[in-house]
Amino acid sequence: MRCNSLVLVCALAASSVGAQTTAITAAPARIAPDGRLVATMRVGATLKTGAAKGDWTAVTIEGFLHKSVVTAKKDALTVHASSGAALRVSAGASAAIVAVIEDGMQVDKVAVNGDWFRVKRDAFVQTHELKTVVAKAPPLVGGAPVRAPAAQSAPQRGASQGAPQRVAALPPRTALATPAADAPLASGDFAAAHPLVLRAAPDGTPTGTADSAARVRIVARDHGWARVQAEGWVRESELIPVDSSSVSAVSAADLRSDPEHYKGSTVRWVVQAIAVQSADPLRKGLAPDEPYLLARGPGSESSLLYLALPTALVASAKALPPLSYIMVLARVRAGRSDPSGVPILDVLRIVPR
Repeated sequence: MRCNSLVLVCALAASSVGAQTTAITAAPARIAPDGRLVATMRVGATLKTGAAKGDWTAVTIEGFLHKSVVTAKKDALTVHASSGAALRVSAGASAAIVAVIEDGMQVDKVAVNGDWFRVKRDAFVQTHELKTVVAKAPPLVGGAPVRAPAAQSAPQRGASQGAPQRVAALPPRTALATPAADAPLASGDFAAAHPLVLRAAPDGTPTGTADSAARVRIVARDHGWARVQAEGWVRESELIPVDSSSVSAVSAADLRSDPEHYKGSTVRWVVQAIAVQSADPLRKGLAPDEPYLLARGPGSESSLLYLALPTALVASAKALPPLSYIMVLARVRAGRSDPSGVPILDVLRIVPR
């Protein structure tokens, strides 16, 4: 009985001050615990949470989908985007992405805003992938919240030296206070005590390993975790360029619907290679005689693509078996070219599958 009372008190306290739950990793959201994938959350995405079920928590994902990536049937929408559909925080192609919804997944239509649908979807996320922050309520005195006095700036040089000004006192820093995640710390190199598992975030998804011979430099600390940098040598051929504007979940339909927004963005797509050709004057957006790979995709999407080839990749593209599937890393040159509307991308790398 005491335990139940404690739970009730905690629940009332949380509801009185408000709580916000966010994804701390690129967490997979599933139909049921260990079930089919619904979406992949973006780090920092805000979620509505429900009851816990073992190591999983029920969540509601909400956001906006563009009409080009869904088919509508009454209040149910089905996503049709081979690389997934970007669910955004508001109705706009430049709005932050909340999650990437899987191809073929159904979502509930909440409202319509121009070319955008506001949607929601229930799912389950592993509890350790979530973080709930409860805002602290100010203390009550006589039924009214006590507000901290506003800090006043110190008198400037040359100002009148009258009565001393009162400055609000700051709470003392404790020995356990940690710096911001991106604040550099003065530290030397550290040796790995044993083979390390590198993670995207504290308790996050593993991204790699480092053996006991590794030397790392600590750049930030967070509640028992250290963010580290390491140096070493790898073969350049084993690297794929990464662009800060990468939009791997975007489809060819997205490029055509908002070409200016995606211009210059980088995508990683699986496409079907058709043939290497040379551009003729009808191919607007390509230089005369510029070599390009005619392809179809991405994924199961049937859109034609013009993949402009640098000289170094022409031979590799010509050696591809007819109608083979490849992974390309490419930068968007034109989301919709004239007169055909076919997207044009500059190929950075080709990886046979």
